[in-house]
Amino acid sequence: MLVRMLLMFYLVIGFKVASAELVLSQSLSELVSYPLHSAPATVVAKHDSQLTVDVSGIVRDILVDVGDEVTEGEPLILLDDTIYKLSLRKAKVLMEGVSANISLVEYQLNQANKLGQKNNISEELLRQRAAELALLKSELEGLQVQRDLAINNIEKCVLRAPFSGVLVARSAQLGQLATPGTDLLRLLGVTGQQVSAELHSGDSILLENLGEPQLQLGQKLYNLRLKNILPMLHMQQRTQQVRLDFVNERALVGSAGRLLWRDHRPYLPAKYLHRRNGELGVFILQQEQVKFIALLNAQEGRDVLVDHLSMKSQLVTEKRLQFGTEGR
Repeated sequence: MLVRMLLMFYLVIGFKVASAELVLSQSLSELVSYPLHSAPATVVAKHDSQLTVDVSGIVRDILVDVGDEVTEGEPLILLDDTIYKLSLRKAKVLMEGVSANISLVEYQLNQANKLGQKNNISEELLRQRAAELALLKSELEGLQVQRDLAINNIEKCVLRAPFSGVLVARSAQLGQLATPGTDLLRLLGVTGQQVSAELHSGDSILLENLGEPQLQLGQKLYNLRLKNILPMLHMQQRTQQVRLDFVNERALVGSAGRLLWRDHRPYLPAKYLHRRNGELGVFILQQEQVKFIALLNAQEGRDVLVDHLSMKSQLVTEKRLQFGTEGR
């Protein structure tokens, strides 16, 4: 703390000192603080899915159990695919019959065209043969669709992991009739955990522009990196959801703690504010004179942002003798 004796000085607000004063001042850099902001936060999984099947079938085999780690594409549950294999077999048999008929009608049409060139067959009969061939080809195409659908259904009788992770729940049972939409397994991703928090819009802007966020879980801190701020406000709470990625070490999904980030801008405690001529501001000591600096963004009883002031400024913290009123 710097102590200076001023015998006489003038305030820029327009009155002079009637007596000597002992003025105590201190560098602004020693008085400001950098607020630490916080908000409730939760660790969420990037991938957390209830697995179901797309076709109906009896559960024939369950290849995994709770706690097992699986890789993407690994088979987890097998359904009885007998009915779909029969559908495939039927489609193939019908396709063979239609293909044979197509060969016959194509031969007949070729013969009819040869006779037509010699005017030995009517135009109506030629058109009839061509129509029969078109109908058979259309029928064959429909059977090909049935075949492909049966193949697809057989493939869907094997429930595979959509991503790598750990099975955290199982409701499927052997012999159970599984239908589309029935939850069978819950798969949790082992990577990509994120931190989710709800912030007021002003705080989300600060976090985006100034923050070096951390997640506090008990006594442990995890370094985070802002991923995105959802461009919408919660209808009731009027907050924005933010998502953050872990920089290195990750916390367990479901953990609840505090999101912390520090404002890098300097704030001056409200106790150093003074009101002069209806304005709030501070007294700065400059060349043995005290100058009143109005702070337009100051509010009564609240710390004020002073990033526009030099941190080397000497802020008057105490005046041992009261100011006189001469010259007002």
